[in-house]
Amino acid sequence: MTGLDQLTSEREHGAYTTYVMAKCRCDPCKAASAAYARERYRLQAYGRWQPWTDAEPVRAHLLHLRRYISYDSVAELAKVRRRAVDVILYGEPGKAPSARVRSETGARLLAVTADLDELLDDMRVNATGSRRRLQALMTRGWSTPLVAEPTGVPRWQLDRVLIAATVVQARQARVIRTVTARLFDQDPPRTTREQRRTVSIVRNRAIREGWAPLAAWDDIDDLDAVPDIGAKVTRDQALAEDADFLTRTGLDRDQVAERLGVTPAYLDKARSRVRARAG
Repeated sequence: MTGLDQLTSEREHGAYTTYVMAKCRCDPCKAASAAYARERYRLQAYGRWQPWTDAEPVRAHLLHLRRYISYDSVAELAKVRRRAVDVILYGEPGKAPSARVRSETGARLLAVTADLDELLDDMRVNATGSRRRLQALMTRGWSTPLVAEPTGVPRWQLDRVLIAATVVQARQARVIRTVTARLFDQDPPRTTREQRRTVSIVRNRAIREGWAPLAAWDDIDDLDAVPDIGAKVTRDQALAEDADFLTRTGLDRDQVAERLGVTPAYLDKARSRVRARAG
């Protein structure tokens, strides 16, 4: 394969840039060149021919979008080649990013938004918002197996989002957002002893990790947002507060301890430590 053949194969046929840069003379590329020429002449006649525009606003918009969706998704939504995005951001090999960008390319990229509802199911989005939502559910005791049931998303995928994933599919992000809106103000099942133990384990993990409830976020999808969770609550404080609430409902000491998934002796010690720290 010659260098020209390779350049042609790497470009999209039916595009003016392929006609010019790769010197491709297939029918779709010749038609694209003719259409480009007609549009150029028309705009020149009206004194509106501006083939290039400032690249800086486009570059800033791309950097903003990257906080929410991948560059592959941006290129797909804008219907431009991924390489065009890379050139605007990083420049050609050995060259700085260009100060100008083709007006049509810039307009297409500037029209892309990070609206989750407008993305295709398999497009990748930043996982931060989804992770925070799962963490918020865990502050109420919702485990990933319980969250997985109504979402249809396998538990292992939710665990991965919770721990390590940097991106998720748009479909998964929408599902997690929906189930969070439905469950965030509800308590998980606590009928059996095993259920109560699970709730206690999940809540204690959330406390230990410093995870925030949904109400603590002004914009849960903003990467720079900081939750307002007030003073840090320790496990002892959480147990003591839950125990006080359950006691007011008429449960005795042993019933309260069973409901919280701890032994009566452990609950007594936790309450004692909280009283001691309070002075």
